[in-house]
Amino acid sequence: MNDVTAALREAFTEAGYDVGETSRNRDTVRLTVLDPEASADVLRDITHRTLGADDVLGVDITTESADNQDVTTVVSFRYRG
Repeated sequence: MNDVTAALREAFTEAGYDVGETSRNRDTVRLTVLDPEASADVLRDITHRTLGADDVLGVDITTESADNQDVTTVVSFRYRG
């Protein structure tokens, strides 16, 4: 885990969200939040406050389910910090 994903994991956890997998591949960051009803606006706000809105590009918040597992909320974006 790197500083970006660690900072987001901590911020989401402090806000009451359980965080699943986190990853960073070059400038693309991806996190799963174990709450299918998580508010996209709240997650976006936490991401911007934690990393700085100028360094976060194209925040995409979706839900996904794979192999009949629980539905999760996925936060992904490009980070240029």
